[in-house]
Amino acid sequence: MTPAGPIANVRWRPWRIPLRDPLATGAGELTAREGLVVRIETAAGAIGLGESAPLPAERLSVGALAARVAEVGQALVGRSSTDAWPLSPGRRLPGADVGIETALADLLAGLCGVPLANWLADQAGLAPPLPAPIPANALLGADSPDALAREARAALDCGFSTVKVKVGRDVAADGERLRAVRAALGPDPELRIDANGAWSEQEAVEALAVHAVHDVALCEQPVPPGPDASASLARVRAVSPVPIAADESCASLSDLRALFDADAVDAVVIKPLRTGLAEALAMIGDATARNVSCILTTTFDTGIGTALATHLAALLPHPRPACGLATLPMLAGDVVRGCPAPDRGALALPDVPGLGVQLKDDALDRFATGPWEGVSA
Repeated sequence: MTPAGPIANVRWRPWRIPLRDPLATGAGELTAREGLVVRIETAAGAIGLGESAPLPAERLSVGALAARVAEVGQALVGRSSTDAWPLSPGRRLPGADVGIETALADLLAGLCGVPLANWLADQAGLAPPLPAPIPANALLGADSPDALAREARAALDCGFSTVKVKVGRDVAADGERLRAVRAALGPDPELRIDANGAWSEQEAVEALAVHAVHDVALCEQPVPPGPDASASLARVRAVSPVPIAADESCASLSDLRALFDADAVDAVVIKPLRTGLAEALAMIGDATARNVSCILTTTFDTGIGTALATHLAALLPHPRPACGLATLPMLAGDVVRGCPAPDRGALALPDVPGLGVQLKDDALDRFATGPWEGVSA
């Protein structure tokens, strides 16, 4: 490992990137993503990149995330980078601490000269990743059945064998939309639905019975997250003809274990920018030990967050499920180069040290909403 020296500075810069087309989500219509690029540099000049972004459902501001990054960064400057991982346990701010974690891990993996996935596997005692590409699902965002069918056919043409459709507003209308998608897909591709917690338990049971006719492979988050979500998901799963996954109800290792203890899910969705990097790594290890399928998913991240989720997905055992790693093209641009892109419905990790991405200064200047700020030793 190349000597790192102490951490000299932690810097961040805010950005806002529009979506190419608005997308309906459980938290309302999403028209843009905003967040922070986080950069850690050592006294020897080694650099790591991370991303912090407020989650739509959390209603946090970029300013709140920046204040948290400054707080954590101030505690890191002057310390050895090798001693700084993992971050000290304690209070966490969803969407904020992950930027520091990712930049630190990118830095350390780069100093070791190995891809981040390999470095993370060593840290967690997991098997090193196999070189096979990681399958991705296509997210279909159109509203009308005809437009959804066109998107489904386009996804097939691009090589995707799994698609996901948002549901939860009206069972009959959603049924027409799913019928159109299944007709466009044919019988073999996998069709998933995501309700984003829109249904009550009874509504979920009724809707899933209706939608099962379209050969739905998985429903993400049929009921709202909350203190009783594990029990609620377990009751729905017990009678559902469609397998159940937790998404918003799976934000931490303790959430994951509660779901497993309640026998509530067939799969879990892990979003690293929500859970944090170290927590996501622990969740993958726990789910793998229990033979429960993990789906790694972005939150409409830039290439930094997308690369992070892809490296984590590379740690999943075979056969890997299709993961939500194909959302970057839905943004109107990116701030880095080098992020893996879907090719025939799958992503291949580049065999380079660290995350494998580099800042595009001109692109960051274009999307930035403020100057670089930072803390130094």
